[in-house]
Amino acid sequence: MKQGFEVLSHTADLKIRVYGKNLQMLFCNTVKGMFESIGPLGKGEVVVERSFDIFSHDLPSLLVDFLSEALYLSDVNGEAYFDVSIDEITNTRVRGVFRGVSINNFEMGEIKAVTHHGLRIEERDGAWVAEILFDL
Repeated sequence: MKQGFEVLSHTADLKIRVYGKNLQMLFCNTVKGMFESIGPLGKGEVVVERSFDIFSHDLPSLLVDFLSEALYLSDVNGEAYFDVSIDEITNTRVRGVFRGVSINNFEMGEIKAVTHHGLRIEERDGAWVAEILFDL
């Protein structure tokens, strides 16, 4: 495991398992895991910030929508995000700021989508664990 996440074996796509001592840390570590796993190239020095306010109907959908927003902002702005400041989080809403840097591309290519396939998010022994599959 590396900084709150680990890459799991998968034949064609990217699958990660993410850990967090609370829901906020779980969401932060999913962003780090997603971007670190695909290897951003040409990292810039200037830190960028992008605000988000996401609503969804349940916690698994909220996680997918949260990561999809990070991917959208990454694609539109040519950035990768490695830090998240979360101001509010519930089972249906997350609000805060993504922090990252400008990049040129990704070593593994870009993620096409965050999927619901095999998505697991659960609280275990007072901590949170999620497994997420990304379509490459």
